[in-house]
Amino acid sequence: MAILLAGALFILMTLGALWGQSRAPDDSMSSIAWIYASALVAQTPVIIVYAFLRKRCGSRRIAVISCTTFVVFVPMAFAVAGVLHWAFSKIGIEPPTNLGHETLIELSGSNWTTSAWIVVLCATVGAGIVEEVLYRGLILPTFTAVMSGSTAWGAIVATSIFFAAMHIGTSSPSAIAGLFVLSIGLCWARVKSGGVLAPIVIHVLFNALNIAIVYSTNL
Repeated sequence: MAILLAGALFILMTLGALWGQSRAPDDSMSSIAWIYASALVAQTPVIIVYAFLRKRCGSRRIAVISCTTFVVFVPMAFAVAGVLHWAFSKIGIEPPTNLGHETLIELSGSNWTTSAWIVVLCATVGAGIVEEVLYRGLILPTFTAVMSGSTAWGAIVATSIFFAAMHIGTSSPSAIAGLFVLSIGLCWARVKSGGVLAPIVIHVLFNALNIAIVYSTNL
């Protein structure tokens, strides 16, 4: 079931993004908003099915685990990404800009239009919910079942590699390394809390923090 739901999320995301792209085919913020929002809406039925199936498996200690994970792993993710970006920019692998994701680059040059607000909401709340259901709610348990190790760490690492690899093409190498570290923390929060609510909270706050940094440094 987890594999089917994960596959459905990928397929619906692709179909939704293609439909959104057809509505605004140019490279404007409006186009990005259509793509993000359409992909998110298309995936909503799977999120609802997942929530229904998991209704008896509630999360525990959400606040404590969310705070602990955020305080420990978010600074680690920023530190790893920052150090690698400095090194990679010195040897010419990355441009000097500190923006490691295409969405952040687009938002840095835009005003607070309706389209920008839609992109921000999709990149924070939308991405936090969908990606956590996909990677920590579906893929992590699948890796755990397949690997059958004495601990969950093998599945956590495998999930984090997959999560980071899925950002290739939209994120810089240093940012991808930072996302791998972040994913370790998100997976740990999923295991400790027993659900995806804690990872969702952390993911939403992490993305919102990145966007806030972009706007605060481009005022």
